[in-house]
Amino acid sequence: MPHHSSYIALVSITSGALSIAGYILLKRLLCKSKCKGKKAEQSKIYEEKALLDQYMLFNYAEADQIILSNLDHYANIYNCALFPRNVALLCRDHCPEIFFAEQPHPRRALDIGCAVGRSCFELSKLFDEVIGIDYSVNFIDHCKKILTDKYIEYECTLEGDLNQKLSYQLDPEVKVDRLSFEVGDACNLRDDLGEFDLVLASNLVCRLTEPMKFLNRLKTLVKTRKYVVMSTPFTWGTQYTPKENWIGGFVEENGREVNGIDGLKAALSDSFDLCHQTELPMLIRETRRKFQYTICLITIWQKK
Repeated sequence: MPHHSSYIALVSITSGALSIAGYILLKRLLCKSKCKGKKAEQSKIYEEKALLDQYMLFNYAEADQIILSNLDHYANIYNCALFPRNVALLCRDHCPEIFFAEQPHPRRALDIGCAVGRSCFELSKLFDEVIGIDYSVNFIDHCKKILTDKYIEYECTLEGDLNQKLSYQLDPEVKVDRLSFEVGDACNLRDDLGEFDLVLASNLVCRLTEPMKFLNRLKTLVKTRKYVVMSTPFTWGTQYTPKENWIGGFVEENGREVNGIDGLKAALSDSFDLCHQTELPMLIRETRRKFQYTICLITIWQKK
């Protein structure tokens, strides 16, 4: 019989070896389980009806069933770039009461959901004061950096870990002294903003938790006979807006389909006239060969 201490050492070594073996076995089992879980998750994605229907459309629909808007002017993909600038130009071209009033006055513009600020910079060429508000602290920090440094560097994905380095030099025609940026919630804007000649809400309404709060606030933000310019693709989703707060994209109990434009008219028509409606595509590049192509409905409303 081995010495007592040697016996303990042997048992300890054996137990340790068994523990390591058990650990390795457990790790393999967990890895297998995770792999199975990932495969099941990937399989579930392709089993979802919405994705199945998209692929059915992609494979079997005719062109006029896929493209439901008149995009003749935008057949050239380059016409779809620079969406934030193009929206600002629409404000200039379709809001005559601002720029042709008999008595000149300080013109104020508010861009709610301004992102990284391009529309605001363009509007500063037309208005005496421009305020940009966004929920993202990071976006607003970048707006302020461009405003201060008049130059910024950034990079975009080409493929995998390969990136394209880019920079932007602020247009010298931008009136930096007319601009300010702040973090804010479109559903809970500060009370002392005042009234504006133009409120721009670009791709915002279908990303709000309570869109009606924002739409109701517009009635006190806009001066009489002045304008709201709204851009939206109406991509309703419960990850942004609880379904009970959607103003479109649903069927009423009586079977009537309610579109987003119906919801906007119901919310705004008591205080605004819808004076212009058009469609404007936008293009967001994700990689060298993958883009988001979105067709936004543009509506221009004049305060009664």
